[in-house]
Amino acid sequence: MKLRMLVVAAVGCIAMPVIAHAQGADTTAAHPVPPSDGTTCPWKCPTSKGAAGLTGVQFLALQQELRDRGCGNAHVTGVLDGVTRRAISTCAKRLGVANNAAAVLAAFNVGFSADELGAPAAAPAPPPAAPPSTS
Repeated sequence: MKLRMLVVAAVGCIAMPVIAHAQGADTTAAHPVPPSDGTTCPWKCPTSKGAAGLTGVQFLALQQELRDRGCGNAHVTGVLDGVTRRAISTCAKRLGVANNAAAVLAAFNVGFSADELGAPAAAPAPPPAAPPSTS
């Protein structure tokens, strides 16, 4: 038992300086920023040049809202793929708006107006039906 403890202590004394030296890299130095043209993210974050008649920012906002509202879009990719199309359709039905990206984004009411998006304004509700006459 004493011999085993002595061996562990000896290995520890030898290994500690090696581990400390390996971790001695300067982690406080600034990391270089990869070049970017403004439309791409050097760290592989989602970006978009726009799709479905929306700008890149508008399209990413749409995908984020589709994800957050549980319409079936699990990831924000910046790409108008089949999953995003189905999510737009699902939320359009829930919100009672036209089945297009601009109408759904305007209905989300997250800072993009229907005028700004070029989406048709929501039609006003029809007036209530007159009660039948009893005469």
